[in-house]
Amino acid sequence: MRNCKGYVYLELIAAFAVCIFLVLAILPILEVLLMDRKDIAVRTEAHHLLYERLTAFMDGEIEAVGQEIIYKKKSYELVWKDHGDFPGMIEGCVRYEDESGNLESICDAAKK
Repeated sequence: MRNCKGYVYLELIAAFAVCIFLVLAILPILEVLLMDRKDIAVRTEAHHLLYERLTAFMDGEIEAVGQEIIYKKKSYELVWKDHGDFPGMIEGCVRYEDESGNLESICDAAKK
């Protein structure tokens, strides 16, 4: 360790700046990733609720009446309407709000 000129602090500050830059670059990516992960879970629940209700309608267990469904502290709105392109079909839609506050809708049709 001869000829140590005292550049240890300068090298330490440079290494710390590089680490801070890497952390600040990764944090926004991580935030988007976590939000998308929550959105996928909510979208999966919406698909599950829609197909559960469509199946129950086709089996004659429920009527085609709009309703609000609260599942796992999340609100979903079920809306029914006649499918204009295909007579004899009814369209069910589930509307929900995703994690970023946007309204999303998933629709599918079933036989009357």
